[in-house]
Amino acid sequence: MRRLWRCGFAEVQQCLDPLPDAVLIDTHHNQLMRQARRLPWRKADAVTSLTIAEMAYLHAKRIQAMYVLEDEDKSGSYSDQRTISVDRKRQAVADQIRVPAPDLLAVQWKREAAKDRYLPIGADEVAKLIAADEAVLAAHPITKQPRRKRGRSDHH
Repeated sequence: MRRLWRCGFAEVQQCLDPLPDAVLIDTHHNQLMRQARRLPWRKADAVTSLTIAEMAYLHAKRIQAMYVLEDEDKSGSYSDQRTISVDRKRQAVADQIRVPAPDLLAVQWKREAAKDRYLPIGADEVAKLIAADEAVLAAHPITKQPRRKRGRSDHH
């Protein structure tokens, strides 16, 4: 009869050795942490989207006033309102950049949005915010293994 309870020194030592980092990833905890960042991001995105829509609306109203109604006064009024709207949009984008990113897609959005040189946020602040986001997201992966990039051979 075999003795199942008997272990050698090597087996005991292996049990006492620290586990590799990849084994210790708590993907559920990391998922919850990222979800906590998602609601503030969505709120900021809603504000940014609204200001973009407002700019488009005022631009369309200006064009309509100018060419359809042929009313330069109304056209000028819409143009003035749109200028104010552009400032609100830039502030909304800057505010959204300051919100912690819930995922790498949001980090990518921040990089693209920050290319507007007229934003009321400095490039150094943007760089620090993005670096902080990347550090948090890297420290809290939601999969144990990094996704491998798919090549042509994977698409049979």
